[in-house]
Amino acid sequence: MDKLFEGKCRQVAGILDEKDIDLWLVMGRETVDVCDPGLRLVFPSNIMGVSAFFFTRDGRRRALVRQKDVEGVEETGCFDEVVGYADDFDEHLTATIAEIDPNAIDIDVDLYDALTDGLTAGLYLRLMRALEGTDYASRISYGKAIRAIRGRKTEEEIELQTEVLVLLNQVCAELGERVRPGITEEWVWDYCQDFMRRYNLTSSWENEACPLVHAGVRSNQGLVHPSADNAVQTGDVFHLSFGCKHPSGYATDFQRSWYVLEPGETEAPEEVRRAFEATIEAIDFTRRTMRPGDEGRYVNRIFNEKLAGFDASGGGHAVGRALHDGCFQLAGDSKVIGELPEVKLEVGNVFTLEVFNMTSRGVIGVEEMIRLTENGGEYLYKPQRELLLIPSA
Repeated sequence: MDKLFEGKCRQVAGILDEKDIDLWLVMGRETVDVCDPGLRLVFPSNIMGVSAFFFTRDGRRRALVRQKDVEGVEETGCFDEVVGYADDFDEHLTATIAEIDPNAIDIDVDLYDALTDGLTAGLYLRLMRALEGTDYASRISYGKAIRAIRGRKTEEEIELQTEVLVLLNQVCAELGERVRPGITEEWVWDYCQDFMRRYNLTSSWENEACPLVHAGVRSNQGLVHPSADNAVQTGDVFHLSFGCKHPSGYATDFQRSWYVLEPGETEAPEEVRRAFEATIEAIDFTRRTMRPGDEGRYVNRIFNEKLAGFDASGGGHAVGRALHDGCFQLAGDSKVIGELPEVKLEVGNVFTLEVFNMTSRGVIGVEEMIRLTENGGEYLYKPQRELLLIPSA
């Protein structure tokens, strides 16, 4: 089995034991087109027929798949036992659950979080029909396992993300040597697209708007393609928001800011310097202060308190196989996202801390990726400490 998936499967058993859950049940069909995001964490291939994957607290992993899918699933090495069914999937499903005899059957269902709400409505109804009349129908729990499985990153997962962060810092160094007054936002986008092709990376979000490039206060702040008409000018804040995915599928999110010197200047204006210093201090204070067990909304509050007096907002989100990887939110309370801001952070969570701080010269944006430890947050890679400067010519 691949090292990445071996580490994740090993983690699953520990989480189930910790949470006193005998069975994490994942189901799928035609996964090339519709796949529970949780399955992607523990299985690197696809299946066509309706299937069930059984993960138990003793570390055993079983797959129930159609006969023609058996060989492909076996080749991944992810399962101790692969059973093929003919016309009796539902009977095998019920029998396997009865053999495991779980105290709880945890399934990937969530009201508010897309990445932990992976079981389709149809497969949920099919499961409940199969369990009708058994004691197991009353032992269903919802999303307890996947929130931790997805939220806590293994060392193998973090290594992949860090590889990409090294490259993102490299492209910023290259841009610092190339971006000058007269260069358009779209030119920067083109350069970053070439960089991704060079290193076999893909965009973390919509490719036409990745990266986001902002030259001065004139720039469109929306999720739009960088402008072919808006060129960098002296006196601008120049901002890059760039996220790339590793070839394995793991995402990153990253922002850096520069100031374009005017003729005769040797540093940015005081307004820009103060905004930048407040931005990095808010990120670093929050990183140092937060602890496992803190709710996301508490972290969001202390983050934004450090930005008082500025036209700024701070926040953050989990990053993993998805750009917005779910499980929790570093955000204030909202009916839209329900209980997510109340979710307590855990050791192994990987997330961003990001600030948008508006000035009269353009937006200062800095975003760092953080892993949570017992003693607070750690940067995954080198943070931005100084406002980068671009010469006037």
